[in-house]
Amino acid sequence: MLKLSLITAASVALTTALVSPAMAAPADFIGTWVNKDANTRGVTRLVVTSAGGNKLNIQVFGQCHPTDCDWGTTSLVTYGLNVQDSDHKYATANYNKNFANSFLTLSAAGTEVMLQGYTQFVDNSGRQNYYSREYFQRQTRVRVPGGIRTLPVSPIR
Repeated sequence: MLKLSLITAASVALTTALVSPAMAAPADFIGTWVNKDANTRGVTRLVVTSAGGNKLNIQVFGQCHPTDCDWGTTSLVTYGLNVQDSDHKYATANYNKNFANSFLTLSAAGTEVMLQGYTQFVDNSGRQNYYSREYFQRQTRVRVPGGIRTLPVSPIR
């Protein structure tokens, strides 16, 4: 009886794992990503956060002056190489603005993300649709513990 219960429990666990939507490796995307080209005229920064469960959100910032333009936040959908691949290294996001639609694809490779953008203008401005490719690196955060005393500094004489 115990043996049958163990086999049944294992079968249910395996079936659940195979049927549940898999979205592994969100940690590969979560974080703040900064464009490797400090002089880019395109996307400057990506912020990927968990939306709970197996969902992610992305917030995109583009080059504007004097501060970057916030495109807003939208869903980020991740993908594996096939239906069995739970190690998701690819993702997509859509931004639909009044003047343009931008479809973004991301590829994660270690500490780098490649962003490809496809922008279609829908405002009859005559601007040409365009493709872009940019590379981002994970921004490292440095924590400064609270309560650190600053010492007076005297000039050397």
